[in-house]
Amino acid sequence: MNVIQAIAALLYDHDTVVVPALGAFVRTDESAQVNVITNEFQKPSSTLSFDPAQHEENPLLMDYLMLHAELSDEDARQEIAAFVADCYTKLREGETVVLDGIGTLCFNSLQEPVFTPDPTADFNADAFGLEDLEVQPVFMVKDTEPVKPVEEPEALEPEILEPETTKPVSQNPIEKPDQDEPRRHTWWIWLLFLLLLAGLALWYFYLRPVGPKPEPVSPTPIDTLTVVDTLSPVDTLTVPIDTIAVVDTLTSTDTTTAIEVVKPLPESKAFIVGGCFSIEENALKMAKEALEQGCQDAFVMKRGAMYYVCYGQYTSTSNAKAALPEILEKYNRKAWILF
Repeated sequence: MNVIQAIAALLYDHDTVVVPALGAFVRTDESAQVNVITNEFQKPSSTLSFDPAQHEENPLLMDYLMLHAELSDEDARQEIAAFVADCYTKLREGETVVLDGIGTLCFNSLQEPVFTPDPTADFNADAFGLEDLEVQPVFMVKDTEPVKPVEEPEALEPEILEPETTKPVSQNPIEKPDQDEPRRHTWWIWLLFLLLLAGLALWYFYLRPVGPKPEPVSPTPIDTLTVVDTLSPVDTLTVPIDTIAVVDTLTSTDTTTAIEVVKPLPESKAFIVGGCFSIEENALKMAKEALEQGCQDAFVMKRGAMYYVCYGQYTSTSNAKAALPEILEKYNRKAWILF
């Protein structure tokens, strides 16, 4: 099982699936609809959208890969990082990323990701086994065959009896058989049938009791981001630069050293990162330890809701790769490069 298959499987049970450092796929369910003009019953459906702003750490996708793909925590993290890096590489080269059964991703003129959902994809579990229903009206055809006239019976001749045995002849005329009654119209029966069918559909789609949907599992806050020891193409996570400058000075107990969250230089294109924290104090503490070890270029920057402890900032990727071995040897064996 790969990352794309895991995202498609999670969308059936969760309305939001976050891919760290890429974005979130959001599912919106739509209930069944009835068109009284065209006599159509449309089954429940769902629409899919993509939100690139939601790219924070979320254990939902990683836990699913660990459970169903039988991967370790580190292998699942590397699988997601490799998938995100491959997506950004194709997008920057102008290619379209195809997500089987979900949709496609591409960059617009502003270098922003644009998502196009697959028209055949429907992740609404309530629609399983249902199809759109179109009711055909029933018209009654009038019988145009002519009614055959009823032949009158021949008149009976009176029987002549002898005088002594003569009996009075009945004076009642011979009754003619009743003619066939015209066929009664049965349009009201069909109308009652259509009303009953419409009431049954209304009860099934709107009024029948449905069990509560499972609530989405709330993501567990992650304070630190585990990184690998060595640098490889899979470990390098490419993220669009969207730096927010925040200045918030924190005075440590050591009066000789003051650590603060600073804004990186505009020309910086790559950073050597030693740790990522959601709590500012933890990031400042790690940066202070780096300064005490002798790394004079250590600083803390904020990106989104996370605080990154950097051992240096560089104007090109090649310069960052050249400086990484020294950082790994002297200060932090788990440092990595952030573009």
